[in-house]
Amino acid sequence: MTTTTPTRPGADPRLAIIVNLLVNVAAPLGLFYGLRAAGVDQWMALVLGAIPPTAHAVYTVVVRRKVDALALFTLSILGLSVATSFIVGSPRFLLAKDGWLTAVAGLWILASLRRTPFLLQALLSLTKGEVHERAKGNWAASPTFRRVMRVATVWWGAVLVGDALVRVVLAYTLPIDQVPLISTLQYIAVYLALEIGTRVYLLRKKTGDRVFAESGLPMMRRKQK
Repeated sequence: MTTTTPTRPGADPRLAIIVNLLVNVAAPLGLFYGLRAAGVDQWMALVLGAIPPTAHAVYTVVVRRKVDALALFTLSILGLSVATSFIVGSPRFLLAKDGWLTAVAGLWILASLRRTPFLLQALLSLTKGEVHERAKGNWAASPTFRRVMRVATVWWGAVLVGDALVRVVLAYTLPIDQVPLISTLQYIAVYLALEIGTRVYLLRKKTGDRVFAESGLPMMRRKQK
């Protein structure tokens, strides 16, 4: 599973999700099986399949003109894994790369608990105006909101680390041509588990009431009556 590209503040998160799915999931998968159908060997098909997400990551860094720690880790591991694979010549090593990248993302998310939890960073980066200010206000004034952000961040980090371990095991045990498809299905399942689990946890009425009582600010946008 390749890590998602950071989104500019105020950008449409739905568009960002679609772009990330196309570049990081659909393009590598389509390239791999298309090249295999054309007779390209497994190792070369995997190397060429890594071009779209790598190019997109580099493009994003150049456009934003800012390299955060996760982006630097991601690009470093991509480069090292491809370079090492030229020496080792093992397609399984390239397949395991997704596991290492996911592990880095999960550990980085868990490490964010020491300062600003990942879920709060994501919330602030995807919002602007009233919603953005409300999130900052809740973080400053509501212990419940701070606990919720930390618990949700632990959920994301732990799931990604577990996902990474499974990916590495599958890369070295399953038939090579089956791994990209199964890895993609696993990516979708993990994303849905993270997204649905987070929304269910954050949208609990009891939690929203506690946050409002502590900060005087609604946790989510209240429906107009």
